[in-house]
Amino acid sequence: MRRSIFAALAVLTLMGCAGCGSGGESSAGEYDYDLTGLNANMMYGQINDMTVDPDKYRGKSMKITGNFNYYQDPAQKEYFSVFVPDAAACCSQGIEFELSGEHTYPQDYPEIGAPITVAGVFDAYDEYGVTYCILHDAVMIGDENEETSAE
Repeated sequence: MRRSIFAALAVLTLMGCAGCGSGGESSAGEYDYDLTGLNANMMYGQINDMTVDPDKYRGKSMKITGNFNYYQDPAQKEYFSVFVPDAAACCSQGIEFELSGEHTYPQDYPEIGAPITVAGVFDAYDEYGVTYCILHDAVMIGDENEETSAE
């Protein structure tokens, strides 16, 4: 049963990315992967694929919508991320982002849990023995699809 569900999710994920695969462009032509138009299951599946096989996405421009999250580890390093829940809202996949320019938390960021759209260049790094995905040179996108930056 689990295999059937996983296989169906994998097929749906691939179908949801038709036209936005490696080298593909979004309808606006601005991003290699514009995940903002995907439904919750499709976006969750796509982000899961990105976390499982990050090498095929490195250097690709992406636009992702989800909920803002912030974490500061015991070493005082700050992590900012966009979390995407699945349709049942029981699970989340997160992609860390690093805004371009100088920004200070909390002044230049939304409240934790607030909706956010972020665009940046995908990469991955290893820390504490785990591979993490990140969007470098990221910008927050406003409701009118305009890039926003705090000053």
